[in-house]
Amino acid sequence: MVKNLVFGIEKNEIDCEITVACNNHVKSERKIVHHIGKIKVVRFKSLFYKSQPISLLFRGLSKLIRSADVVNHHYPFPTMEIFLLAHLKVLKKKKFVVTWHANIENSRWSWIESFYNPVIKKLLDAASVIVVTSPQLFEYSSILSKYADKVTVIPLSFTPQNEKISPKILTDKTFKVLFVGKLREYKGLKYLIEAAKNLKISVDIVGNGELENELNDLIIETNQTQKIKLHTDVDDETLKTFYTNADIFVLPSINEAEAFGVVQLEALSYSLPVINTRLKSGVPYVSLNNVTGFTVEPANVLELETAIEKLRTDTTLYNKFAKNALERSLEFSNKRMVEKYLAVYAN
Repeated sequence: MVKNLVFGIEKNEIDCEITVACNNHVKSERKIVHHIGKIKVVRFKSLFYKSQPISLLFRGLSKLIRSADVVNHHYPFPTMEIFLLAHLKVLKKKKFVVTWHANIENSRWSWIESFYNPVIKKLLDAASVIVVTSPQLFEYSSILSKYADKVTVIPLSFTPQNEKISPKILTDKTFKVLFVGKLREYKGLKYLIEAAKNLKISVDIVGNGELENELNDLIIETNQTQKIKLHTDVDDETLKTFYTNADIFVLPSINEAEAFGVVQLEALSYSLPVINTRLKSGVPYVSLNNVTGFTVEPANVLELETAIEKLRTDTTLYNKFAKNALERSLEFSNKRMVEKYLAVYAN
């Protein structure tokens, strides 16, 4: 998201200096500074990396904050938020924008709320504007309701890989189901594998992650090695082919660690109806139930199976959803997102 935003601002030729301060995504003993065009990128050293890189020392960031006119922080980022807490006096004098990407109360990180939320509230008190990426994030947050007058919705965006897509039309060929994403527990892939058992479909699972071996074992245990294929280390060109050849996209995530599901945007842009899950996050906001696909209960194999079969067998409904999918994807353009952020920064 940050990449799309800063490159979009640069493309607009706005007279400004842009610095991106972030962690290094590989273990690093030193800070690395480099430039991409006119954009300065500061990668702070990372002690280790698991689901995200961890840094405790942001040497030089205080100076960057003091010299900036606008500071846009992306939540959640615990170690950065603790650092920012020490700079509240400075931030209150700036245009301080917090982009709210997830509600941790609805995720596996809810256990840290008791000591984490007081920090976040102090930052929200200092914020000029709070950007949420979907209305659902505001609706299901117990913290943000107090700050309703500061909240604005700016959805995430994406860069279409193919600008000449036509609406898909269902054919008689083998019905192809596609998943793209990290192979992690919260993605709910075991429910997709179970749902496929009784259906006349093929399934392509594209991604890398710690569940690779476990998912392969499940595919073997359910006797679906001919039906379900797991593809890792897929390059961008091959990924385009998967999207092009698929009939539908399934995002079976089971909890709010899936805060938005940008891969849905890619799928919609290829005119793919999407089956997603009814989470308290932006997931059902991206692909709309009974408009661009179906939204089912998380971890519900029967609902998932029924939704796939409905799209496989109802040609009229499929073609309607496919057309709507393509139109829906246009609402999440980079241009729109950049324009909305520039308005926030300027006001």
